[in-house]
Amino acid sequence: MKNLSLVINAILVVAVAALFYFQFADTSTESRKNSVDSAVVDSVSASLKIAYINQDSLLANYKVITDLEAELEVERKKSARRVQTRTTTLEKEVETMAMEFQRKYEELERQGASMNEALRNIKMQELQSMQASAQEFSMAAERDVMALQEKEQMRLLTKEAEGTKLVQKNMKAFIEEYNQQYGFSFVLAYSNQAGGVLYGHPALDITKDVVDGLNEIYAAEQAAKEEAEAKKKK
Repeated sequence: MKNLSLVINAILVVAVAALFYFQFADTSTESRKNSVDSAVVDSVSASLKIAYINQDSLLANYKVITDLEAELEVERKKSARRVQTRTTTLEKEVETMAMEFQRKYEELERQGASMNEALRNIKMQELQSMQASAQEFSMAAERDVMALQEKEQMRLLTKEAEGTKLVQKNMKAFIEEYNQQYGFSFVLAYSNQAGGVLYGHPALDITKDVVDGLNEIYAAEQAAKEEAEAKKKK
């Protein structure tokens, strides 16, 4: 999916510690203090269970993500239309002011010779004032359009963030429930494009279970909504 930064970020932390101390003279070695309980570490490692989710497959097949992206695309088009409509309206106003200035200027050119100096000066001042007003309005129009663009962009980013939050919430809730049966120590996110997990054995891939489960929940939620809406219309 192009714009949504959805799902869990893959985190693979490998801690490798080594300490070598070489001493050529006959001296007693001082033992290194360690707060880690080796017995606990060995116990956890022995029972370690890891699974992973293919992030690319999840993004392509989780219907919530597909629907959210479709909604975002609709909102992007609406935003573009709002900005274009506002731009067109302001451009027409600037054009009208320019045409009025041109009309006044041509009128002064035709009649200027027959006017006395005082009247001609007044007309010139009017033209200068019109020109200044048109320039000021044009700059204000640009600021107006830029402000609307920023507002629409922020609205889209907020909607996108809400979608990301929803997907992450759904993922976490489902995996916690799913893991009650399987008891994995870690569930990692794997991507063919990038990420901390460079390889995943197919036997550890739980993507289909997760996608199917999430889509089943989503389908039930959508069916409940449709049923509720149908009852309201009766």
